[in-house]
Amino acid sequence: MNFIDEKKLPPHIFYETLKNKENLTELKNTVYKYSSVPVSTREYLKEFGAQLIRNYRSIFTDNRILSHEKGCRYLNYWVDNEICHYERQYHVSGFENYITQFVTEVWKQLGTEVDNPCKRDEYRFAINEINIKKDLDDFCTIRDIIRTKTKDDYTCKAVNGWVKEKYEKYFSRENCEKYNRMNVGYNKDFSPFHISNDCTFYDIPTTFRSFHCDNYIPEYKIKSISNCERNTLSGEKPKLGKFQDSLDNKFNISTGIGTLIASLTVLGTFFIFFMIYKFSPVGSFLRHNIMKRYKIQKNIDDATKEFLQNALHNVYKHSEEGTHFIGYNSV
Repeated sequence: MNFIDEKKLPPHIFYETLKNKENLTELKNTVYKYSSVPVSTREYLKEFGAQLIRNYRSIFTDNRILSHEKGCRYLNYWVDNEICHYERQYHVSGFENYITQFVTEVWKQLGTEVDNPCKRDEYRFAINEINIKKDLDDFCTIRDIIRTKTKDDYTCKAVNGWVKEKYEKYFSRENCEKYNRMNVGYNKDFSPFHISNDCTFYDIPTTFRSFHCDNYIPEYKIKSISNCERNTLSGEKPKLGKFQDSLDNKFNISTGIGTLIASLTVLGTFFIFFMIYKFSPVGSFLRHNIMKRYKIQKNIDDATKEFLQNALHNVYKHSEEGTHFIGYNSV
């Protein structure tokens, strides 16, 4: 096959199943049992609750196309998007509100009804960050599926073209800075852009590794999302690194020449001043005045010293001739 049809692969199929709103009538009548939030006057909460009950108890639990861990993540992605949708549609604000309370209570109750429950992500990232995480999850899941296939399933050009397309979506020169700004305040230990060591924006060459086939030459990729400021043009071959080294060498050479010129300038200025001072009429004038000022200052210092010594002697002499008393008198 000459292209990757993601709609026919497990991540897309599973997520579309979660979004399905059909055949929910019976479950709508049971939603009130799962939460203390009133739903009788909120039809959209009935539908949301019924969908969540079905997705958790049936689609997630009976899932055979994704691992339990991945299925749980996709269930969380779907719930977060639904919460955001209903908050916007019904103008509900606040990190904690009746919609999030409703989800928390229904999710907790559902966890008691299955043998292998799904953990709810407690921290709510911004919805655009959650969707980027889902895209990353989609990519890594499909990438791992492709690794189990042969050239009869997908051509070398198709799989590497697909990897390049996904890489450039986030890390091309045009896009990288946008996502780098979103990464501010996050790191590998806490971020919507990290799922595992081989599915992360913090080790891009590993995550977006090209497939080695048909003598394909891997293209240059930045190391991490935080390296966007050093990003190069997408689509360049690895030899671009040599070009970058050449630029660095030129920069170092220019810096060395600049330092040498500055040093020679300082030395030249000092030498010229020395010659003027030592051998020119201006230098003779300066030396004469400097010596004259030095002699005058020395005479002043000697006279001052003699005056102070005499004055101190007189004070000390008079202080011995009488006794002074200081008393405290009442006022």
